[in-house]
Amino acid sequence: MRKHIITIAVAFFCFTIQAQTTFIKTQSIALPLPGGDAPYNITSGLVDNDAYADLVVSTTIGDKVYWLKNDGMGAFTLQLPPIATLDSAGGVAIADINNDGFNDVVSTSYIDGKLVWFANDGLGNFGTEQIISSTLNGPSQVYVRTVDNNATLDVCVSAYNGNEVVWFANNGSGVFGPKNIINNTIPGPGAFTMDDIDGDGDIDSVIANSVAFGVPNDCRIEVFYNDGNGVFTADTNPVSVNTKDYIFSVMAEDIDGDNSRDILVTDLTGVPSYFKRTQTSPGTATYVETVLTTSIANPACLDLQDLDNDGFADFVLTSATSGAGNDIVWYKNNGAGGFEPEVVIDATQSQAYTITFSDFDNDGDLDLSTIAYNNDRVNVFNNQLITLSLEDNTLDTISIYPNPTINILNFKGFTDTFSVSIFDVLGKNVLNKTLEINQPLDVSHLMSGQYFVKFKNSNETFKFIKE
Repeated sequence: MRKHIITIAVAFFCFTIQAQTTFIKTQSIALPLPGGDAPYNITSGLVDNDAYADLVVSTTIGDKVYWLKNDGMGAFTLQLPPIATLDSAGGVAIADINNDGFNDVVSTSYIDGKLVWFANDGLGNFGTEQIISSTLNGPSQVYVRTVDNNATLDVCVSAYNGNEVVWFANNGSGVFGPKNIINNTIPGPGAFTMDDIDGDGDIDSVIANSVAFGVPNDCRIEVFYNDGNGVFTADTNPVSVNTKDYIFSVMAEDIDGDNSRDILVTDLTGVPSYFKRTQTSPGTATYVETVLTTSIANPACLDLQDLDNDGFADFVLTSATSGAGNDIVWYKNNGAGGFEPEVVIDATQSQAYTITFSDFDNDGDLDLSTIAYNNDRVNVFNNQLITLSLEDNTLDTISIYPNPTINILNFKGFTDTFSVSIFDVLGKNVLNKTLEINQPLDVSHLMSGQYFVKFKNSNETFKFIKE
């Protein structure tokens, strides 16, 4: 990883925890037309290795894959030229495909039937497309996972028109073998996910299809277990048959803390729900559905994220509706295997299909970003649970460096002995030290992440990143 050692003048921040989780739209970024027409998928991750989560977006009509750079405070700037031009760009994923220490980007071309990846030089400059497959029929959603337990990152993709979900083995350098079938019996697979469903240490799959009741009258959600070598077998019992149609999104998460992954699902014409999974024997589980009440007419993407830092993952839902109405809502996890009533996050978008989460402004809580398909925009929402606010007369002569750091933290601007305390993002005091002028602070033993610094006899707080 390339590292820049810089000295910066630091503004002091007030670190405040709010009593209630609320969100504020901080940016609505217009994508340039025609390339930015109809953004559909969004994901977040490190693109330029500066320790701040960036965004990658695909556009289905504009045929582009873009990335947006995070300045570390949650403000994003669209980077041009785009990463790629793909005919009906679809699924996107961020991962280190060639094992060089830099995150690359994987995407699909729905019209051309291609699954491709783009090598990143570590600064957000991407090479030409490298083809994983060019013979898929309607490739869409993408996951990067270690499927065959050989420590390399493989790529999984659904092919909607080809009626199959498949995976490709990576040799560790970005060279892929032929396709391997996860399942080819479910017609029109749209939504799927890849997770360790049964807790045996390998990556399984949940597959659902985006078809309506009637012909072929085969609306299914099924779990497929991995034998550890990338060979998948269906659960004896399906999760659901002909109870939900036009399934848009599916996830596998442990809702109630019993170490078994439950199945969360949305369908465009119905309501969000989750299926409690109980394993009765290897390869066999039972599933009981619980429905959530929502104000969203056409539920789209779902996710399970801890928005209020209480240790329980909450249910988040977006809307595929193009007219007026709520666009993002969340349901607080009650800690007992259920959820509280819906709370509205936003009602200002049009077709906020997909969503991604990260601590974009580095203040210790999860923020979120969505695409607005009908508005040709990327929207960013700041979580107000924890806020960092500037105080009066904040700019001081004190500086810290390097930031980010690996081993030591230096302080400049003190004229006498001073005492420093380090806190993690949960407010736990992890280090206290009295230092002499120009004496560095050893932080090598701290876990990677974000920390806050306070000085004795001062209410001022600022932050640094430990790599």
